[in-house]
Amino acid sequence: MIKKALDLGHLDVLEHGALTFSIQEVSRSLTHQLVRHRLASYSQQSQRHVSVKKDREWYVVPPSLKDVKGRFVLKGNEYEMEMKDFMNLIVDFYSDLLGKVRKEDARFVLPNATTTNITMTANPRELRHVFGLRCDVAAQWEIRDVCWAMQSLSYLVAPTIFSTLNPPAGEVEECRAKFEKMKEVVNLQRGGFEKIEEGEVFELNIRDLELEHEVRAFIIKRGAKKGALPM
Repeated sequence: MIKKALDLGHLDVLEHGALTFSIQEVSRSLTHQLVRHRLASYSQQSQRHVSVKKDREWYVVPPSLKDVKGRFVLKGNEYEMEMKDFMNLIVDFYSDLLGKVRKEDARFVLPNATTTNITMTANPRELRHVFGLRCDVAAQWEIRDVCWAMQSLSYLVAPTIFSTLNPPAGEVEECRAKFEKMKEVVNLQRGGFEKIEEGEVFELNIRDLELEHEVRAFIIKRGAKKGALPM
């Protein structure tokens, strides 16, 4: 029934379901983009109640900046440093401010690279729209990788609904090839997912998708309601 509705373009039937994702250790640059998709619900970790510290990974480094040095002038002196060195200066400044102002004001000096956690719930129709935009080659690398992971998990639990890729990604040959690879990767692991018990956590191995940075994908198995149709 769902496949027939999709074939006929009756996408409103997809709005009755919901998938929830816990997206962890991503940058605020990513979440600024994600929350633009307004037909979804979000709960995001507050910087007001979480302190940034040097002794943990508190920011995301773009692959393009790992070995790049930038120059800037401070009080007539020119400096050259890598991103990690500059971020250490920021966290030192931030830590000093915590003893002088409220944490809600100190956080203003933190950059978009600062990590955060966010929970997202959306119906399948909206998720198909999100994946069509964010899995495209033109999308920013971090959110693109995360959306490929989310799409892989969605296809695992609802293969009929997520068996095709929306445009613009669905109209790009490179994206279509990766999408077919994704389905192959997921289908090879489907048997393992079906064998675990309800409530157990399953890690979907997506390394073969060759994303630009490491993203791990987990799913908690929920029992199907009696008489429910497979999606």
